[in-house]
Amino acid sequence: MSTNLFPATAYLLVYHGSRDPRPGQAAERLAQLVREQLNSPHGTTVSSSPPLPGTPLSPFERLPAAMYGSGLAAASQPRRAMADPILVGTACLETGALPLHQQIVKFGRRAAAAGATAIRIVPIFLLRGVHVLRDLPAEMQMAQRSLPDLALSLTPSLGDHPGLRHLAQERLQTTTAEAWLLLAHGSRRPEGNRAIQTLAQSLGGAVAYWAVPPHLETQIIHLIQQGVQRLAILPYFLFTGTTTDAITQRTEELAERFPGLGIHLLPPLGPSPALAQLVADLALGQGAVAPAQPAVSLKRMARRSLLQPSSMVS
Repeated sequence: MSTNLFPATAYLLVYHGSRDPRPGQAAERLAQLVREQLNSPHGTTVSSSPPLPGTPLSPFERLPAAMYGSGLAAASQPRRAMADPILVGTACLETGALPLHQQIVKFGRRAAAAGATAIRIVPIFLLRGVHVLRDLPAEMQMAQRSLPDLALSLTPSLGDHPGLRHLAQERLQTTTAEAWLLLAHGSRRPEGNRAIQTLAQSLGGAVAYWAVPPHLETQIIHLIQQGVQRLAILPYFLFTGTTTDAITQRTEELAERFPGLGIHLLPPLGPSPALAQLVADLALGQGAVAPAQPAVSLKRMARRSLLQPSSMVS
């Protein structure tokens, strides 16, 4: 059965942006993987699944294959089959050569020339913070004025997909550590960190933040005092960049300071087929996502009350 939910639709992945070229290169690679997913008549999708028994579970247990349903380990029903390749592009919210709304307009005109009548914008952000809730809709609204013949809509953000928990779980299974830390950028607004705390707790780990307390060093000292000798650190960042470089340097310094502690620093999420599956799910409106952020239509958005901003983790 076909899942061609959005015929004549192009897809634009919007990420935060950086002066470091590596995140942009990684975003392009992710878009390529998403394009391959969407253009495959037998794409795979990560569907929602019930919590595993005994939550919080040990992050080092092997997940049963049945947990994924039609997800990471198995092909699902065909997504869609079109004569022409599906158009998937990227744009950045900050540090781009053009403001985001102009990037959307440029992509929209290219998509319209290829026969598209709609564009679904997928926020590649880990939290629904101020960028996703306020900045991105505002930029999209400005772009819509220049694209009256195209219907623009905003999907839930990447961080809303429950499959991120599965990706973190799989990453942790590669270690032999007895404890682990989820290291995120962090927000000065406590509510901005709740999703991070929930994710870590659901996997039986603890949280450290790069920008706000509790910092990495504080949490490491706390774990050493508890008798931990092998620690895994999972950076909750999408792509390698200047921040992850600084994290690597800081981790090396802490390893020298605490030689009795074995530290395994895992890579950030990075572009991968599994991550592309989650993005493709959001693009096609598939997979369970947080109900607090349904896909946003610009026509409905004009009638909505002002969103309260929260912080962003990128």
